[in-house]
This record gives sequence, structure tokens and C-alpha cells, in this order.
Amino acid sequence: MSCNCCCHRHYYCGRTSCNCGHTHKYKGKTTYGPNCGPHVHYIKCCTTKEDGHRHYYYIRTSVSYPCPGGGHIHYISGPTQCEDCHIHYIYDVTSPC
Repeated sequence: MSCNCCCHRHYYCGRTSCNCGHTHKYKGKTTYGPNCGPHVHYIKCCTTKEDGHRHYYYIRTSVSYPCPGGGHIHYISGPTQCEDCHIHYIYDVTSPC
């Protein structure tokens, strides 16, 4: 079975956990990944500016999980960088691919 590397990526978007009385929105695309076999992606970007600041993040996704109708998803779970003396958490699922 041949593997065609670097052929797909996923979209993600959502809201961070609520910390210090506010949340942030985030959205983006994962890094590229192979079209076959178990694999992970990375997400790297920054949140929207809320409460006078934004947070940067760099998170590795879970391994790929097959979808019942075909394709696969990845789970995203991790903290943002500290800004204004606090962090937020991102818990999400990528779009199917």
C-alpha cells in the first residue's frame, strides 16, 4: 500500500475554556498530514483579542480516528500560552477528512 504524504489538512474552530471571566475564539487549519495510516497534525495560531489580550497556542492533535461514513477526525486538547497571568484550554474536534 503506497502512502501519498502531505496531502490533506483539517479545519477547526471554537471557543476556549472560560478563565478569568472570559473566553476567546479560535480557528484555523492543521498542518498537512499523510493520507494513510495513523497520523497526527499540529495546530499553531492565536486566539481572538478579548479582554485586552490574545493567547498563542501550539498543540499536537490526537491520532486519527475513522468516521463511520468514511474519512477521519482528530481530537484537539491543550493549553494556550500564558498571557495576562492566565491560560485557557482548547478542547475540540477537527473537521472530517
